[in-house]
Amino acid sequence: MIRKTHLPPDATLIQVAGDLAEPEEYLRRLLGNMRFCQKRHGDALVRIGVTGKGKGGGKGGGLSPSYRIDYRVDGVETVFNGFGGTSHSAFTETNVRETNWSRAHATIQEVQRLYDDLRKGSPRAP
Repeated sequence: MIRKTHLPPDATLIQVAGDLAEPEEYLRRLLGNMRFCQKRHGDALVRIGVTGKGKGGGKGGGLSPSYRIDYRVDGVETVFNGFGGTSHSAFTETNVRETNWSRAHATIQEVQRLYDDLRKGSPRAP
């Protein structure tokens, strides 16, 4: 079943991690895209899409939000690209502009900690 998902406008990946369909795989692939940005630009931040379709039946409710990776240049956040939450494929420029992105972000360090905690079975993990 597909349902509409509306997250708070300032939701972060860290806040919704417990609702991800396949958290370990999702975070692994997201981190791969973040690392590519970090190698090119020295920084990587991630925002999630706050509206869209969620698939029911997965672990914790089954969210696989699309995400946008940004980086900072002289203190200004710049868009690297957007990615589909299920395929992790890059968006077109139009898709990046038209998606409703969260106002808040998570750093690559925060996402890496979340992934490490998940793999270790930490109580903080989703």
